[in-house]
Amino acid sequence: MEGHQRSEASAPSRGKEKSGKAKKSLDEGEKKTKFLERFTSMRKKEKPYVQSKHPPTPIYETQTSALNSLSDAEVLDLFEQMLLDMNLNGEKQMPLRNKDMTIKREMVSQYLHTSKAGQSQKESSRSALMYIQELKSGVRDNQLLSCLESLRVSLSNNPVSWVQNFGAEGLATLLNILKGLQDEQDQSMSYKIQHEIIRCLKAFMNNTYGIKRMLDSEDGILLLVKAVDPNAPAMMIDAAKLLSAICIIQGPENIHEKVLEAVTERAEQKDCERFKPLLDGLKKEQSIPLKVACMQFVNALIIPADELDFKIHLRSEFMRLGLQQILPELRKIGAEELNVQLSVFDDHAEEDSEDLKSRLEDVRIEMEDVNEIFQMLLNTVKDSKAEQYFLSILQHLLLIRNDYQVRPQYYKLLDECVSQVVLQKNGSDPDFKCRKFTLDVEHLIDNLIDKTKVQISETKAAELEKKLDLELTTRHELQVEIRRKESEFEVKVSEFQTKQQVLETDKTEVETDNKKLQNEISQLKDERTQLSKDLEDAKTKLANIPKELPPAPDQMNRPSPPPAPPLPGQTGIPPPPPLPGQMGIPPPP
Repeated sequence: MEGHQRSEASAPSRGKEKSGKAKKSLDEGEKKTKFLERFTSMRKKEKPYVQSKHPPTPIYETQTSALNSLSDAEVLDLFEQMLLDMNLNGEKQMPLRNKDMTIKREMVSQYLHTSKAGQSQKESSRSALMYIQELKSGVRDNQLLSCLESLRVSLSNNPVSWVQNFGAEGLATLLNILKGLQDEQDQSMSYKIQHEIIRCLKAFMNNTYGIKRMLDSEDGILLLVKAVDPNAPAMMIDAAKLLSAICIIQGPENIHEKVLEAVTERAEQKDCERFKPLLDGLKKEQSIPLKVACMQFVNALIIPADELDFKIHLRSEFMRLGLQQILPELRKIGAEELNVQLSVFDDHAEEDSEDLKSRLEDVRIEMEDVNEIFQMLLNTVKDSKAEQYFLSILQHLLLIRNDYQVRPQYYKLLDECVSQVVLQKNGSDPDFKCRKFTLDVEHLIDNLIDKTKVQISETKAAELEKKLDLELTTRHELQVEIRRKESEFEVKVSEFQTKQQVLETDKTEVETDNKKLQNEISQLKDERTQLSKDLEDAKTKLANIPKELPPAPDQMNRPSPPPAPPLPGQTGIPPPPPLPGQMGIPPPP
């Protein structure tokens, strides 16, 4: 949180009172340890005073002369008022207090000339009063939201004296508006206004005065706890961080216990587990900044506890609600700020485990092993007066009804009773004079059974809803796949139709060519038939032709011509014998 070097000039008579408050603020600030700053974001970002290289130029001669006429004690009072308005912690204030008086006078002079300190106290009070009157006038919705935004800027930028003028009356007005909005049913505009009020409270508490006023309010912490609502993540982040800072504040009263009481009261009003909103904020679907704020608040609730038993009780309660299953998922995220909170949680869990082991005389046991724990308890009470009571407890446990729905509720109720009896918040023993508890167990068990049935039904409904979503998703995917297949089928059908048309065209051409070929074949067959017929006729004619024709009548008595004379050197061939009825041809002479 940033301090601002702007304030109003106070009268010397009020300087001593302001100086006392500044010293008290210093003492309280020095009590905060650096270790707690490791897991809380409520750290002050001081703006150290930087001395100008050039001497300040007087703007108002009357104010400068009046400052020079003041005594050293009066200047010191104004100097302390300046430190208070600057909202510096002890480490930053000490070097400034060690300056000599001349430098302090120059610092006060420059501070008065460069801040709102030149305004009168009456004018500053009127400005804060205007906000209070406007908030009390009953403005609503956008007008109220605009007023709150302007108020937040004023609370952040003005010095501590302005916040003091806003005071308890302004804080009570803000808390009354916040309470009324939280009780409304319509949350459409309400969450925005509630968030802006939380931011105003954060600016108001940016100093010791604002923190004290907030802690003194009757229901301020409870209203902040109610703002830890997963339905408004942005508001929940600021509320959780603010409550984390409140838990570690050192004071005469146990502020950490007041925060726990407010968390418990809110859970009773909502009829739910008191740490359920924080576990909801750590679930997978939430943002990383919300997870960081919730884990920071978890650490702030566990670590400041005074008693080791109570720390283990709180941590075990978180684990039973589901933190043990959520932690592995958170470690997988890998965000730096979230890893810091997880490291703080693990480190303190290990330290508490070591302290517990040391308190149990370094006996190494597995705290989750039922047999070993039972054996250790038996050895603890054996041969002692507590043994008969331990046996009676076990015998009564055997009388629990053998009903799968009833039995877990009995053990849950017994676990809560034992934890409340054994783990006393103040570290003292319970009142042993109490001999009998008047408790309507049946009514409690019935309520627990009904809650269990409702939880089972809700779980089944959630599972069915998941299955329905899965089926709808699958159906949608199948519909998309069917559309894709239909589109591909239509394309293929179109291609087949085109191919069919081409084939039909080819078929027509083939049929035409086939007809032509058939005609040609028919003509060739006719020609063949004709040729075969002509051939047969020719054969028949040839068969009917005689081999030797008979001699003509005029040639029958004609002698045959004489043979040719032989060539020289050849012998003559004798003539053939005459045929019957023919006369031989006489040889040539």
